[in-house]
Amino acid sequence: MTWLDNSRILAIFAVVVLHVAAGVVTGNEIGSEYWWIGNIYNSLVRWCVPVFVMISGALMLDTSKNEELTVFYKKRLSRILIPIIVWSVFYSAWAVLKASIKGEQLYLIDLLNRVLSGMPHYHMWFLYMILIMYLLTPFFRPIVANFSKRDLTLLTVFTFLLAAINFAYIMVTSAEPRPALFINWFLLYIPYYFLGHLIREDDVPRSSVLLWSTFVVSALVTSVGCYLVSTRIGLDSGLYFYGYLSVSVIPMSISTMYLLKKISTPIISSEFTKKMSALTLGVYLIHPVLLETINQLGYGANDYKYSFSVPIIASIIFASSLTIAWGIYSVSYLKRII
Repeated sequence: MTWLDNSRILAIFAVVVLHVAAGVVTGNEIGSEYWWIGNIYNSLVRWCVPVFVMISGALMLDTSKNEELTVFYKKRLSRILIPIIVWSVFYSAWAVLKASIKGEQLYLIDLLNRVLSGMPHYHMWFLYMILIMYLLTPFFRPIVANFSKRDLTLLTVFTFLLAAINFAYIMVTSAEPRPALFINWFLLYIPYYFLGHLIREDDVPRSSVLLWSTFVVSALVTSVGCYLVSTRIGLDSGLYFYGYLSVSVIPMSISTMYLLKKISTPIISSEFTKKMSALTLGVYLIHPVLLETINQLGYGANDYKYSFSVPIIASIIFASSLTIAWGIYSVSYLKRII
């Protein structure tokens, strides 16, 4: 579907913007002019990860696909397991290199703990999370096939409530935002997964005015809420509003997915859109290396304190990552790693 390919492309660019803007939020004084710039950009793109989960749900929970377990696992798990293994090794080596440059030392047990926690690098948690979701997808499909739309909607709402309460509790108690072992992360994202299927199958016209209003209000609540809580309690608590299950990001993500569904025209052309969509995982895996390198060389967003620094640097990183991903994908024996 064209709108899902478009959604992938826009979501991966939003991920790059988010990571560029995150450094601005954490690297400047709370409430300063440039902090606000980073906060606004960050708040506008918090929907990116939930949209990726919803895209996966829209595709994977298709009840018309009647596959045997072995066939499903062979097709789906190989698609994600190979990148996880290759890039976990790569980012472990990257961590060792950075530590050696700083005169520090990383031990094998440190690297192993990072892998077991699902974060050989900060962004790879998503792949470890979605891996478990894929493992359980064959068991989710009968639920989708046998539940009425009303019952599936109620289930999704109920799981959203549980996930949102759990996320808020974790943030309030200052515990780790994710379980120490990655195998439980998927539980928080089940509602987005089911919602992706529901939105794909929803034929009821949705008001663009209402959707845009929801998005704008949610973004405002995210940015202002982060500021108010950060100034009173601290940035760690204020970051609750950035969470993918916060009271503001949930409606933002839902409205965004419906808005993306309305974009049925391919970007430039159908062929171009499909090619870019196929490279989004590669962009996701590659872009942190470029971002960290740019920051280390003194050309990051914090080095150019202008309102347009974040989108310009994000665009450069996105285009460079896309080019590298295209180069890797063009080599037959390397394409499976992205």
